[in-house]
Amino acid sequence: MSARLERNVDRPVALALSGGGDSIALLRLATDWARENGRRLLALTVDHGLSPASADWTAFAEGAAREAGADWRGLAWTGPKPSTGLPAAARRARHGLVADAAREAGARVILFAHTADDIAEGEVMREEGSTLGRLRDWAPSPAWPEGRGLVLLRPMLDAGRAEVR
Repeated sequence: MSARLERNVDRPVALALSGGGDSIALLRLATDWARENGRRLLALTVDHGLSPASADWTAFAEGAAREAGADWRGLAWTGPKPSTGLPAAARRARHGLVADAAREAGARVILFAHTADDIAEGEVMREEGSTLGRLRDWAPSPAWPEGRGLVLLRPMLDAGRAEVR
């Protein structure tokens, strides 16, 4: 990860921060790295507006980011939501919002907190009919349409959820 992050040292590194345990663990690792390397970390949280508790999750993520010493920006998925295919639509919206915000901030790298458990869960979901990407899409630094011009890094893919939390 460090080799990718050593480029563009004058730019912030973005981090997708849901507020869940995996992304909080990555936030802690990334803020330590940023401090040691004199880099700015920008945490980006998307409020999908799908749950009555979504504003609370967003506020929690903001507090965690600021407490860790990261810059933070909240993003909102607004407008009508589809009646079918909601998880895939939410994922596309989240990726698009995070990519756009990272670009606007001048970031070239976005960190996502996916773990080995996410890969296993994705396999089960696909067997049940999900459109979630195939295993090849779970590369540590995959190509993704929303992120043109950006590098997506998943530094925790080799670790299980229990290891990172």
